[in-house]
Amino acid sequence: MCILNKGSVNSIPEVKNMDKISVVVPCYNEEEALPVYYKEMCRVMDEMKDVVFELIFVDDASEDSTAQKLSVWEARYPDSIIVIRCTENGKQGTARNIGMQYATGEYIGFVDSDDYVESAMYREMCRIADDERVDMVTCLFVREEEDGTIAIDAEKRADAGKSIWIRTEEERKKYMKNGSGGGVWSSIYRREFIIKNQLWFPEGVRYEDNYWGAFLAQALSGYYIINKPFYHYVIHNNSTIMQTNAVHHLDRLVVELMKVEEYERRGLLEKYHDEIEFNFLKMYFINTIRILFVRFREIPYDIIYIMQQNVKELFPDYRQNPYLKELPQLQWELLKMVEIPLNKEKIDILADGYRKVLREWQNQQKGWNS
Repeated sequence: MCILNKGSVNSIPEVKNMDKISVVVPCYNEEEALPVYYKEMCRVMDEMKDVVFELIFVDDASEDSTAQKLSVWEARYPDSIIVIRCTENGKQGTARNIGMQYATGEYIGFVDSDDYVESAMYREMCRIADDERVDMVTCLFVREEEDGTIAIDAEKRADAGKSIWIRTEEERKKYMKNGSGGGVWSSIYRREFIIKNQLWFPEGVRYEDNYWGAFLAQALSGYYIINKPFYHYVIHNNSTIMQTNAVHHLDRLVVELMKVEEYERRGLLEKYHDEIEFNFLKMYFINTIRILFVRFREIPYDIIYIMQQNVKELFPDYRQNPYLKELPQLQWELLKMVEIPLNKEKIDILADGYRKVLREWQNQQKGWNS
């Protein structure tokens, strides 16, 4: 579960006339983590009297005692805790959509159940959202191991510490091409902004964040990045992103095809064709190939063939995209696979080469962090 950490509360300015924030927390088989979360949450709620929390826990058809433990919380804090119980597991996208339907706060945030945030995060975010009147406030984050060791430190952002406004078509195209620039779980959003722009998560699939980020980028008019790593993304040995040969990694292909279909439905595909095409090439093909090379012991060659055909069918002139020159050399080499005849030997050579380059990069990172 999310653990609200013992971050400094006194160092954050108080927020006057704080509006309610609804925090949606999907839960699935979290019985072991719930007692820790409960203890920390009680402390934080006592410390932060000026923040009005509405905690919405969506039990995604857990098979352990998660639902029973959440019921105890709900009974103890009926004014601030809502527990929603699903009879079928719909994955995080479904749980988040359901949570949004119950949210009544001016701001909505999402927390993954196995991460934790520092206690000052939401106070700081709400204060900035009130002052700057932006659609989204996000913060830096760190990736850490279960024992607290920092795996990847917070990324330095040149645009952190100030409001970013998207006012021109050229600025809009930049975000359509690259994405929203903030994690779903390390951000808060104005509830009216979500409703107005029909933002929602795809259901029944993983990689739902990729879909959300795409349409967030299309809708944002202004956002703010706090230059502090308030969010801690915990990497577990059994985490979804760490699993090998897992079919759910292929959900990202489904999500990217859903994005193209929704772009067309909203009348955006023609208007932002180059940006959508470039993002598709990266997210659907390049990044998926990287996952197949790293996360699969046996590369599914039939999947690569389907990917090749879909790229050519949806974007037959992709090689004319003006943004391709921005690709790093390694990504460009992976994109060339769209045109490579399906040959096991060639693909295995490319995979081995990519893994070698990745290991060298990882060793460099360890050297810099030691």
